[in-house]
Amino acid sequence: MNDLPPLLIALQSSHPSFPALEYGENLAKVLRTPVRLLCMRQAGSSALLEEQVQRSALALKELDVLVDIRWADGDLVKAVLREVNQMPEAMLVISDKYRPIWRRWVRFGRFRRLQASLTSPILRVREVCWPPQNIIVCSGGLPYTIPVERLAVRLARSVGARLTFLHVVEPITLDYPLAREIHSHWEHLLQTDTPQARHLKQALDFAERLGVEARVVVRHGLILHEILDEIRSGGYDLVGMGSTYSSTSLSRLFRPDVTALVSAAVDCPLLSQRGPAENSDAG
Repeated sequence: MNDLPPLLIALQSSHPSFPALEYGENLAKVLRTPVRLLCMRQAGSSALLEEQVQRSALALKELDVLVDIRWADGDLVKAVLREVNQMPEAMLVISDKYRPIWRRWVRFGRFRRLQASLTSPILRVREVCWPPQNIIVCSGGLPYTIPVERLAVRLARSVGARLTFLHVVEPITLDYPLAREIHSHWEHLLQTDTPQARHLKQALDFAERLGVEARVVVRHGLILHEILDEIRSGGYDLVGMGSTYSSTSLSRLFRPDVTALVSAAVDCPLLSQRGPAENSDAG
């Protein structure tokens, strides 16, 4: 049985190319999971998008992949949320390649709006790095990252990719025993008896059970800087990020969301899924 979610691929007719469609089609061919193509009509001709979605639908149907096409007008985020109500487990595949770069950094931009509203996975595609062979998952070592970690393991199994779990140990800002232990032994974190070490070992065990080659990389420093440095130096072609960012959380009003900042800064595909915020201090 396929344990990966169906795909909801959101597309806009005004774009000159459709990286989300290309990536989503490739992914669906591997996963053999149902696909819904959500096509947004915008100013100008929609002929190019119509041609591309028909081509993709035919290619998928030839492989016995279930696919349907929906057309909608208006706001993309609202249209996505309507579709997700009908298929709540779906992985949203979307691209912001042609949006102005400054919009990626806006606090209430599209990516953040979707993050805040969805608990299902979001796969943001700008560059089609296919097939993914070197996946990194940024792990906070706490429960909120478990959903995206397990999804990334399943994806890695399906495409035959290697997997890295990255954990960043921040400089101590509050002086308490657990923080001191992690800070003092960060280079050997997996050898400590801490919640973060147990979490990372469980992630490795899950990957091993599914036959996925996986490792843990631990870095020390400011979270955003260390994540971006590892992504850019490690040759990764898919980034996984957990998040606690929610439309019902007051913390979103004053705390930066690391996932959204990483998404704004890197162009390789980024997989995000919101997890439970309980006992989590990460963004």
